[in-house]
Amino acid sequence: MANTIKISKSKNLIFKKLSFLYLVFILFLFLSSPGKFLDHYENLEPAQEAVIERLKEQMKNLPETEAKSKALKLETEKALATLEDLRENYHQYRATNHIAGEKLKENLFATKEVLQTNQGARLQSALATYNTAYQNFGGVDLSDELLKLLDHSDQEFEAREFFFKETPNAVIESVINHLQTTILLRSIELLQGEKAQLFKEEVLPAGQLDLIQNFKKSLTRGEQLLFKIRIPDSVQQLQVLINGEKLMPTEVDSAYCHFSYLPPQTGAYNLDLLLDDQHFYHNFKVLQPGIRINRSGSNFISQVGETQTLSLNPKYLPKGELEFKSKHADLKFNGNALEITPLHAGAFDVQMLWQGQFIDSIGLFAQDVSVIDVALMDLAGKENKVQKVAYLEATNPFWQVVNFRLRITKPNGKQVVLHNATRFLRSELREAILQAPRGSVLAFEQIKVIGKNGYTYRDGRSIIKML
Repeated sequence: MANTIKISKSKNLIFKKLSFLYLVFILFLFLSSPGKFLDHYENLEPAQEAVIERLKEQMKNLPETEAKSKALKLETEKALATLEDLRENYHQYRATNHIAGEKLKENLFATKEVLQTNQGARLQSALATYNTAYQNFGGVDLSDELLKLLDHSDQEFEAREFFFKETPNAVIESVINHLQTTILLRSIELLQGEKAQLFKEEVLPAGQLDLIQNFKKSLTRGEQLLFKIRIPDSVQQLQVLINGEKLMPTEVDSAYCHFSYLPPQTGAYNLDLLLDDQHFYHNFKVLQPGIRINRSGSNFISQVGETQTLSLNPKYLPKGELEFKSKHADLKFNGNALEITPLHAGAFDVQMLWQGQFIDSIGLFAQDVSVIDVALMDLAGKENKVQKVAYLEATNPFWQVVNFRLRITKPNGKQVVLHNATRFLRSELREAILQAPRGSVLAFEQIKVIGKNGYTYRDGRSIIKML
């Protein structure tokens, strides 16, 4: 008991009261503290909005070259509109509740009007839809910037919580401006293939420099950028930068400096060339390998057993070992043309594999066919007169005749019916045809064909001939 002090009950009660009053004092001190630091956020808004207007002008002037670029611009505008709706709701809330002074420190709008209503859900959904369009166009995921973000303790939060949980009223518009700026910057960089700039530098495109060879504007992931630069005697210093990082030559000979660069991921890249006091640039994109179809040269109507040709965009085809597979179709890949012969009716998938790994797939649909055209063939494999017929053959090589019936109607009305269990005419049928009098009608009917898949049967179209 040497290290303890015994106090009376009355003194203990006094200590408890003092502790409680001290806590109350701290609480009042916090509530009465000035919120002047929040004024800085409102001072940022004019500059943020000026940047947004400049970026919107750049976005408006960008061309729409394909369906995916149109989809990205559309989803960008939708996401911006959702954020503008949120801004308008905040303005109404601010006017209704007279938000000024000390009320700028409150977070009731973020808590009750965003997180506890469907406004937050709409915002999260709009950002997710935009991210999907961004991924479809450029193959890059912006989730860590717009959808699921990490705080300083590496704890993950959805965007609506990360940006609006306990956010003071004075910061709301600054957060909205930040999200709009991020969306615009990312869209512009992806659509124009270079970093967005508010003010253009006085630099020249590399195309105006006749010292460079073998530059490309687009690569697929896994493809190297190879180029060489001829250095004239007048140039004392050469520096090559890709996305701000210095690139060293792989080889230097008497005429050229040779460079190679393997992009680590998809996206837009900037290449800067510094030759003494001259600055040249080149921009290129690294595309996600995949199945991209050129509409010209492609046949989009498919039937079972008929070959369908898809013309693939070579820009998106990776270099190296490339193959296509499908469980429900025969495939042939030649150059940039993919020939597809469906084995059955209905939906089926075609997969692209690069170096043995799955890269992309496309869903197709094959229509059913009910009747198959059949021809009478002679021993030489040519379509000929009925007297020289040796076998029946489907005009589409996917199908093969398996059996049929021959009905011979003579001029006197008498009929002879013969069955054949293969596509080749047995001797009895050939003799019956040769012995049939002139004017007889021959009907090859009840023809059955089977597909190459070994289980799909169809009817062959009947053939009527007169001797």
